Amino acid sequence: MSATALFGLFVAMIVPNAHAAMLFMRPCHADDTLLLIACLLATGFALLAAALWVHGYEQRSSIARLAAAIEQRSDTDTLQQTFAEFGPPTVVRLVRAMNGAQRRDAERVAELLDVLAAYAHDLRTPLTRMGLRCERLGDGELRDAMERDLAEMGELVEASLACARMQCCAGEPLRRFDADGLLGTLIDNYKDAGRSVELEGQVGCPVVTCPHALRRVLVNLIDNALRYGSDVRLCVRVDAGRVVLAVVDSGPGIVPAEMEAVFAPWYRAPQTAARAPGSGLGLAIARRLTLAMRGELQLENRRSGGLEARVTLPLAVA
Repeated sequence: MSATALFGLFVAMIVPNAHAAMLFMRPCHADDTLLLIACLLATGFALLAAALWVHGYEQRSSIARLAAAIEQRSDTDTLQQTFAEFGPPTVVRLVRAMNGAQRRDAERVAELLDVLAAYAHDLRTPLTRMGLRCERLGDGELRDAMERDLAEMGELVEASLACARMQCCAGEPLRRFDADGLLGTLIDNYKDAGRSVELEGQVGCPVVTCPHALRRVLVNLIDNALRYGSDVRLCVRVDAGRVVLAVVDSGPGIVPAEMEAVFAPWYRAPQTAARAPGSGLGLAIARRLTLAMRGELQLENRRSGGLEARVTLPLAVA
């Protein structure tokens, strides 16, 4: 087949007007060289269009992956880790700019938390002095009222320090450690302090997670259980590649309508607020740290009475 016929077939494929395309199929006396050049130009334009399409597809695919990563982080509220750099140069530049802005924001937040922790720590001294002076008051009713106020102020100071500690734990890297050793030491510390907490079950192998964050979560949950209930137990089991740590008690539990509200910072359920002092930050911090470890924290009223606070973590065996 001649160059004229080949070019006619190519035009017939890309030109909607078939009649116009078939004109190229008719024998003519035009210079075959010019037709060959035209055919090469058309092929070049087709290759250019294909390259542009591939480039556009790569751009759209990279942006879609970046959007999915941002959405996943927003949904899970996990650690503020850097985004992986991938895709065309323009997308890589965008990712680098986002990582840089995120790093600067994290540095500013860390500075603010340091200031908050310093103020809260310094407040402990005048509060202690006020407590000592309060003991010398002759009016018993006034003394009791001031002691309650001082106790509430002390709770707020400790809560502020807990917020700063939470940020430090949330940024903790994953590492291999003996989970059963951590749990055993934690329970022994409670027993040494005269608090009765029983440990049931074990993990049975070293795991990879954030030990300080995990300890803070369990301390908050156990302290809550001891504050509002009795017969506190830490039940451990491994189930389908997950570690389940359940803190159970025999307290009053939580009204079902309040199950999600109690995770809000500074919130205290009306039914339990009057039973014991507290800042309303324990569960909020526990959930934040659990999410940072890519786990789940759920509350459930027990059928036999009391509450179960269940932490579920992926079992990353070392």
